[in-house]
Amino acid sequence: MVQMNLRFTEIPELEGTTDAYAGLNWSYSRREALEHCTRRYFFQYYASALPSGDFKTKVNFLRGVKNRYLRTGEIMHLMIATHFKKLKIGRNLSEDWLMKWAKDLLAEDRKYSLHIRNGGASAHQQFPPTILDEVLNGSRDDEVLLDHAEEQMLGAIHNFFRTPAFAEFRSLGASPEARIECKLSLAGFPVPVTGKIDLAAVSGAHATIVDWKIGGSSDGGTESLQLATYGLWATTEFRTDEKNVRIVKAHLTTKEVVQFNVDLNAFVNARVRILQDLERMVILHRYGKSGVIDAFTPNPQQGVCRLCPFRGVPRREGGRLCLKPI
Repeated sequence: MVQMNLRFTEIPELEGTTDAYAGLNWSYSRREALEHCTRRYFFQYYASALPSGDFKTKVNFLRGVKNRYLRTGEIMHLMIATHFKKLKIGRNLSEDWLMKWAKDLLAEDRKYSLHIRNGGASAHQQFPPTILDEVLNGSRDDEVLLDHAEEQMLGAIHNFFRTPAFAEFRSLGASPEARIECKLSLAGFPVPVTGKIDLAAVSGAHATIVDWKIGGSSDGGTESLQLATYGLWATTEFRTDEKNVRIVKAHLTTKEVVQFNVDLNAFVNARVRILQDLERMVILHRYGKSGVIDAFTPNPQQGVCRLCPFRGVPRREGGRLCLKPI
């Protein structure tokens, strides 16, 4: 749960807010950051409010650092999306070609991350390689961890092409009407509610949404909110009702297809949960816009901290670390 242990007597009063929601938006990734750690949430979404200087520069640099799970998942999604998009213009990229590209991208990331760790200059190009947390911080067994992440990524791409359970989705993605990595926007909220869907296809009144996952299945938890948000979008976008919407998670590593239970109650609950998220977000929003970092309490759980790129950042310029680096 979000940490809200605030001592507001220590936080300066802010000037009146003409619009409490101004500049705020909801996305699943944003609410996930809020759930994990409000200090990370501040660094990720309110760094622009920090005063200029070395502290702000460091925070902005770390916003682009990704751990092995985020990066390999990102590359896996890129491979699948590229496969489908090229099919639409008559090009069929082979599994081997995409797997080599994926492997090359991660190799470039590893090389560039080591370059940065050794004091090298940042690359000045439109799409520079990604800086990997494990390499940047010289984690123990970082090479082994990254090798394992790469193996899982390549296995997921292979399974996408070869597993019979995913054949239907490969066919859907290749269809002319399929939407690949399409952006969604939901109306009826006080702020923009946005997201991105991996694959959406419609046949008659029936719509199918597929969410690619590099890992295995879980108990759902907060992921059900993400999937319900997709369903809300589909009913409006395709002008159908919830009975005609199918939402599945395709777990590429374990070769599992898990269907989300779509019903009106799930959609109603999703709307309520988004509004509840916004209640929490708006409380912190006024402090974030003014750079009041003390309003954002670090999460003390080591499991959360271990995968956070900001774990070595002080609480404030010249202050103690958010948490001891691991």
